[in-house]
Amino acid sequence: MQTRQAIQNPLGVTVFGSAIIRIEPDVASLQFSVVQIAKQPKEAFSTTRQIAAKIHKYLRDAGIQDVKASSIQLREWRSIGSRNQEPDGYETELEFHILLDDTERIEEILVGVIEIGANRIRHVGLDTTHLKELRADVRQRAIIAARQKAKIYCEAAGVEIGKVLHIEDMNPEKMRKYSGHGGVQQIELDYDETPRAFNPGSIIVNAAVKVTYALKE
Repeated sequence: MQTRQAIQNPLGVTVFGSAIIRIEPDVASLQFSVVQIAKQPKEAFSTTRQIAAKIHKYLRDAGIQDVKASSIQLREWRSIGSRNQEPDGYETELEFHILLDDTERIEEILVGVIEIGANRIRHVGLDTTHLKELRADVRQRAIIAARQKAKIYCEAAGVEIGKVLHIEDMNPEKMRKYSGHGGVQQIELDYDETPRAFNPGSIIVNAAVKVTYALKE
């Protein structure tokens, strides 16, 4: 049986270019809550406000300026296995969100607010204030990687690369896996750097692009 393979888009050469960089975070995002349970709503509200006031003072004294707090939420509370129609008590929750411009202070601040009365850690995240510039840089690297790859193909085929016909921005995370004949396969990204140990807490910024080049006659 003869197998026929047709080129769907005989325009030139189409390549996938990508780049990835790792950077050290320079800002930390902390989300935590003060949760209190009491027999009566008034008592739960009062205790939560007292703890929240102490946390605000602690953060202010610690020089933390970017602080946001929610309003106090109230919920009925029932103990595990309780069959009472009436609630066993009332639960209040007040959530804090703070940004630290010094990631080395995460442990210090978390210990401080927990000692005061914060009793539910919602999220601890690391980020960078330079994301916009870094994304622009890594996208340029992806275009360069695509062109280098296209030139290699063209040189091997004995043709010369021409002008750009099409550029398509790709999601590198979605492009890592695709459905093939043998199921899910991996698509490797074009790393600009030699392999080396990295900080597990570093932030990954990546970009991927599909580019079609014409061939010079």
